[in-house]
Amino acid sequence: MFLVAGCTSGTIASNGGAGAGTFTFAQAAAPLSLDIPKHYDGNVMQIMALATEKLEYISTEGELSPGLATRVTQPDATTLVYTIRKNVKFSDGSILTADDVVWSLEHVTDVKNGAQTAGNARSFKSARSTAPLEVTIELSYPDATARKNLAVISFIQEAEFAQAHAKDLGTPKAVPVGTGPFKVAAYSPQAVKLTHNPGYWGAKPPVDEINFTFIAEDNTAQLAMRSGDIQGALIGNLKTAGQWKGIRGSTLYPMPSLSSSFLSLDTTVAPMDDIHVRKAIAYSIDRSGVMSAGYGTYADLLQGMVPAGVLSPVAPTPDAAQKFLDGLPQYGFDPARAKAELARSKYPKGFTLTVPYVTGLPSSQLVVLNLEQNMKPLGVTIKPKALTQNQWTAAAYGHQEGPQTMLLTAPIPDPMSILSKVTGKENIAPRRFNLANWTTPETEKAYEQLTTSTDDPVRWKAARTLVASIADDVPYVPLYNPDNIAVLGGGFTFDMKITFFDLYINGTWVSALKAGRA
Repeated sequence: MFLVAGCTSGTIASNGGAGAGTFTFAQAAAPLSLDIPKHYDGNVMQIMALATEKLEYISTEGELSPGLATRVTQPDATTLVYTIRKNVKFSDGSILTADDVVWSLEHVTDVKNGAQTAGNARSFKSARSTAPLEVTIELSYPDATARKNLAVISFIQEAEFAQAHAKDLGTPKAVPVGTGPFKVAAYSPQAVKLTHNPGYWGAKPPVDEINFTFIAEDNTAQLAMRSGDIQGALIGNLKTAGQWKGIRGSTLYPMPSLSSSFLSLDTTVAPMDDIHVRKAIAYSIDRSGVMSAGYGTYADLLQGMVPAGVLSPVAPTPDAAQKFLDGLPQYGFDPARAKAELARSKYPKGFTLTVPYVTGLPSSQLVVLNLEQNMKPLGVTIKPKALTQNQWTAAAYGHQEGPQTMLLTAPIPDPMSILSKVTGKENIAPRRFNLANWTTPETEKAYEQLTTSTDDPVRWKAARTLVASIADDVPYVPLYNPDNIAVLGGGFTFDMKITFFDLYINGTWVSALKAGRA
């Protein structure tokens, strides 16, 4: 899947801030750290996947292809053996060794030091160098998703540099050193500058410099593209897709995702500890209306906690996954049922609840404002609380109590990729995402089966149990599965179909950049 495309003939687009061989991409918020275990976020991965490569690349369908590992074998159910690519250099000129890979794997799975990526590799037990260019990984239990999950988070850094900067790794003073086609030349709260790594082992990328700038509001980003200050962006407010399309020379690239947008309801805190309150909240959200206002036509309503594409890999057929979702209880907008559920609760006269939302993310704000409006006639006071993206990230990773609007995207097409994050007793902790603090004996058993079995029928049954239990108990209110839309301008286009995995996970999007005349 690692594809490289050269430049076309003609001149590289040059508008405003874009010089020859330069491409500028706008993101909504600046990274908290460029060391991904400290800020495990799609935007940070988009940047650092260009500098710190991974062992393998993964496709939307879950197919794996070589990265820094040229071969992977599995001699038994709990062992993976990676053969590392020869003659690869880090951007500072040092040679990639098996020891660098071992350190990097231990770094991204370091639960004790709070690695946010560790939840993606819970079966990881150890890694050791078993030959000059061979690394052997031992798993603590058989895990059907281990190799795919490691493909997502195995950002390989130069171990010597990282260890020498253990306290400030990821800051502007100590940016991780990798083997990718680019290296980080500058990093500040305003921008990240990447320049071509002349010692890169692969084909030369189509641009020499990539700048990431941070613009919170879509309207401001549109102005930046119109003026030529940026040539690429992700559309934060999908409702504005038409406005982006109206920018001269722009091209939109919709990318369907495997995402779950939802409202978490903390089942341990009043009044959300009452199931009738949770159901009243669920019936009070006009999901169709909010989806139309927030996403336009670029989203689908969720029928359960995860979309069918997340369940399909373990289901007998994709149709079986969809049929299961079709049979779940649905919580459409229904004021009468919301009123009836509230009357059955311990709070029949209403309550007051503060619900945070993310500024600059209309889909989050619209849900909270809609809930405020629709619950007011029931005697319920919803107090919207604005948080910046970084404030929200700190609250979510800090596992702060109370409701949260959230979007989780499956890093691999498998039910474990989302369900194993939002269920399970062990996820009721900081840096874990069972934000509803919800568990039952039945779901704990299903959680264990989903995460430890390698048998698809067993995992399919466990996934159905978890999704059905969420639909019955309502610790989460599933909302939408939104698309992602990238937009390019200033003469730049993609010369191949780009997926969410190319843009956020693999770093392969830049290889498809094609520069023409602005």
